[in-house]
Amino acid sequence: MPKALAEGDIIQYPYRWAGDAAEGRAPEGGKDRPSCLVLLIKDAAGRSVIFLAPISSKPPRGDQIALSIPETERRRAGLEKYPEAWVFVDEVNTDMLGESWYMKPQNPMGTFGRAFLAKVAAAIRTNLRARRAVNRR
Repeated sequence: MPKALAEGDIIQYPYRWAGDAAEGRAPEGGKDRPSCLVLLIKDAAGRSVIFLAPISSKPPRGDQIALSIPETERRRAGLEKYPEAWVFVDEVNTDMLGESWYMKPQNPMGTFGRAFLAKVAAAIRTNLRARRAVNRR
């Protein structure tokens, strides 16, 4: 049985990019990618809502905002196979922990340290535009 997920955990998730959602592409069919569970909150009904930020080995395009993941954090996160990696901070997916149609039961592949996670969360608060939050619930 997988362990309970926590903020900072890195999981494989079929992340839906905001651009794909805006263009009306089907939500299924995307590849699983490493994603960081940035925030876990309880909604009014007591369900666990998660906010996930995508991670890629490809640098951001000019219209995207991402933080380069330092080598120490890449190792801690289980991303050693990538010589470089970025966590995107201008969009997120939201989903329901334990009720998701998209998440597979899994143990995290790694985790970000508290200091780097705080930097990621602050950058998301600064850069997230409401239209780039894709609700997968």
